Amino acid sequence: LTDSQLVTAEQCQQLMASFGQVKGTAMGGNARTLAEWLISRGVLTRYQTMVLMAGRSGPFLYGDYKLYDRLESGALAGMFRAVHVPTQHPVVLQFLTGPATQDPKQWAALAPQLELHAAIQHPHLQRCFEAVDLTSYRFLVVEDLRGQSADQLLFGGQRLPSAEACRCARCAALGLMPLHQRGLAHGDIRPARLWLEQGGNVKLLREPVSGFAPVYLSQPDASGLLTLRADYLAPEFLQEGKPPDALTDIYALGCTLYELLAGQPPFPAADLRSKMHLHATQPIQSLEAVGVPQPLAQVVAYLMAKNPAVRYQHLNQVIAQISPFVDPGRLNVASPKPPATQAAYERALQQRKAPAAGANAPLPAGLPGGAAGLPGTRPAAAPGAAVAP
Repeated sequence: LTDSQLVTAEQCQQLMASFGQVKGTAMGGNARTLAEWLISRGVLTRYQTMVLMAGRSGPFLYGDYKLYDRLESGALAGMFRAVHVPTQHPVVLQFLTGPATQDPKQWAALAPQLELHAAIQHPHLQRCFEAVDLTSYRFLVVEDLRGQSADQLLFGGQRLPSAEACRCARCAALGLMPLHQRGLAHGDIRPARLWLEQGGNVKLLREPVSGFAPVYLSQPDASGLLTLRADYLAPEFLQEGKPPDALTDIYALGCTLYELLAGQPPFPAADLRSKMHLHATQPIQSLEAVGVPQPLAQVVAYLMAKNPAVRYQHLNQVIAQISPFVDPGRLNVASPKPPATQAAYERALQQRKAPAAGANAPLPAGLPGGAAGLPGTRPAAAPGAAVAP
């Protein structure tokens, strides 16, 4: 625990003395009872305790951020909840992998796009606060959202009422608007990327790295991400190396709305190639068969037109066409009130935005030199690597 830097050596001595006074610890105390006592005192989180009980001291500190939990399931699986230590503002860290994040030249080319993402704010778009480069680790700092993703509502073939499905799609389109206005594509729109906050507001989760990447169907899909995205990929992606753009985003939004209405993707084939063949050649099954009004089914058909020139060309068209199907009383659902620490956190970010805060940022104490890749992989001594959920 001392080595973890979560507490000081002096605090450890004080905790040791306090624990020794707890009834029964002199005879029955062990590492597990000590761990539970530290959790009950608010000294450690359960995630931090699991890492320590696995025989590792972390690392938990990454620059100004301290990890306190690992997200194990859902749309945010593999990311880490953390606090910005100077302001105690809660955030989520998304550690980055892949050539674009490990090659210095590719990272330098990507950095301006990430900065642009961080500058874009919208009530229906997850905040991206900053991209941090610690040389051995690179990660995005994004908004810590509470709630659930839209795909969780579709579990077991469930579908949403038309008005609610259209509200979710409309919010996603509104969140997409500032990205498209700045020439950015999202690249990964699907129900898992639509987040329903507590209270009902819908935010589009960001993909500021993978969303830029061209699609190569001929390359092995080692991560499985491309297969997940294939239910929402426009026919244009059959062109090898096709990058996402505004019209492929609109097609993916149409596929997403289709799934929210029907309870399944438009082409639920088994493998990547089969799905892409169906996207390119087969008409979608009628939504009217599941009770969707014909005018709304027609809107979905235009969103999913195989010829990109036939699709709605701009998001303002999409929003105008979807809005009449949304319950007027649910058109503008407010976001939850931000944490009280957010203003101080944003001031701290502005104060330290300088050229030196990029690639030359020093490694935080406790980080293993030369560790590269995503925390959770065994070769690197990374957060939660060997800890079972």
